[in-house]
Amino acid sequence: DERGLSCELEVDGGVTAQTAPRAVGAGARVLVAGSAIFNRRESIKEAMDRLMASLRGLTG
Repeated sequence: DERGLSCELEVDGGVTAQTAPRAVGAGARVLVAGSAIFNRRESIKEAMDRLMASLRGLTG
């Protein structure tokens, strides 16, 4: 900003493979995706792969 300060926008809560690209597009640089990753429907690796795939190609 005009005072030379900077910060990173973090989104915590509701971050999924569907919402993460929108959050990054809105300026988020830090995403907390606890429930989307640590669920019982798929392995942690599968959930991370799906989340990361949704973000590929974004420049934010």
